[in-house]
Amino acid sequence: MEFKRDCKSFPGLYACEVMTAEGMEDCKDCMFYEPISKKILLIKLGALGDVVRTTPLVQAIKNKYGYNSHVTWLVKPGDNADVLKNNPPIDKILELNPINVSRVKQEKFNILFNLEIDPEATLIANEIKAEEKYGFYFHEDGHPQNFNKGAEFYLNRVFSNKISQESRKTYQEMMFEICELDYNKEPITLHNIDESYAENFKKENNLSKDDKIICINLGAGGRWPSKSWHQERILELLEKLKKTNYKILLRGGPEEKELLPEIISKARQKGIETITNYPKILNIPELISLINLCNIVVTGDTLVLHIAAALKKKTIALFLCTPDWEVEDYGFIKKLASPLLKDNFYTNFENEELMKSISAEEVFKYI
Repeated sequence: MEFKRDCKSFPGLYACEVMTAEGMEDCKDCMFYEPISKKILLIKLGALGDVVRTTPLVQAIKNKYGYNSHVTWLVKPGDNADVLKNNPPIDKILELNPINVSRVKQEKFNILFNLEIDPEATLIANEIKAEEKYGFYFHEDGHPQNFNKGAEFYLNRVFSNKISQESRKTYQEMMFEICELDYNKEPITLHNIDESYAENFKKENNLSKDDKIICINLGAGGRWPSKSWHQERILELLEKLKKTNYKILLRGGPEEKELLPEIISKARQKGIETITNYPKILNIPELISLINLCNIVVTGDTLVLHIAAALKKKTIALFLCTPDWEVEDYGFIKKLASPLLKDNFYTNFENEELMKSISAEEVFKYI
C-alpha cells in the first residue's frame, strides 16, 4: 500500500476525503497529491489582542515559503484559539495542552517561529526539532535569549524601558523583524464571525440598514487599569453625540459588568438612549460580528482596537499609558495619545488624572 504521508490533505487519523470520494484504495494514483514543501511551527500563545495582530505574519510566511508550506500555530485554548479559526493561511491550530506540547516536541519541522519570551513557550522552543529557529528560547541563565539576530531588538526592548520608549516600531514591524520577513503593512485577518448574532442584535434593537452606529468600547482589560477612559469623559462624549444621528453602542466585557449599567443609567437620566450587548458576555465570533455592524469605533488600546483594524473600521484609539506608536494605523485609525503618557508609561495602577487626560471635545472633533 502507498500512502503519501507528506501530502497537505493527508489527515493521519482517518481516511483522506479525496481518496474516499474518488474510491481509491491508497494514494498511489492520486492526481491531487500536494507534497508539503516546508513544515512550519508558529508559537504565539497570547495575549488575545496580540494573537489577533500577529495574523498578518501567516500570509507573509506563505508568500516566502510557498503555497505548499504547512503552518501549524500553537496557541492557548479558548478565545485565543477561537479567534484564529477559519483563517485560510493557517493549516493547523493546536491548542496548548500536555498532549499537543508532547506532539510538537516529537514532530519534525523545517522552521520554528517562537514569538514568546515567557518560559511557558521558550522551554518548548528549546526542544523543537527544526532546521531553522527564529525568535526566543530558554537560556541556561534562566532568562529568554534570541535564536537569531532579527529577534535581538525586541528582546532589548523588553529588558529596557528606555529603548521601548524611544522605539517607533509597530508591533507588526517587530514581529516581522523577529521572523526576518519583509513588512509591507500586511492586514490583520479574522474569519470566525457569527453573522446570525449580528442579525439578531439588529432586530432586538430595531436597527435598520441605514442606521449609523458608533461603538464606545469601555473595556481595557485588568492588567493596566489606567488604559480605560474615565466615565466622566465618556458621559461628556455621550452628551455631544446626543445631537447627532448616530445610534450609540456601549460595549463592555466581563470587567465592565458594574461600570456598563452605571453609565447606561446615568446616560438615560440625561435623556441619552444607548444600545448595548449587556448583560450578555460575547464570545469571539459574536464580538467580531458586533464590531462589524459599526461605522465608527472609539476604544482604548485593547482587543476591540485590533478587531476594528481587521474589519477596516474608522477608529479613534485612545492611548493613556501604552505606546501609541506600536499600533499600525492602516490609514483609518486616528490615534490620540495622552499628554501624560510619557510620565505614566505602562503604569500599573489606576490614575484618575491620567484617565481623564484626553478630552471628550478632542474625540468628538475626530468623530
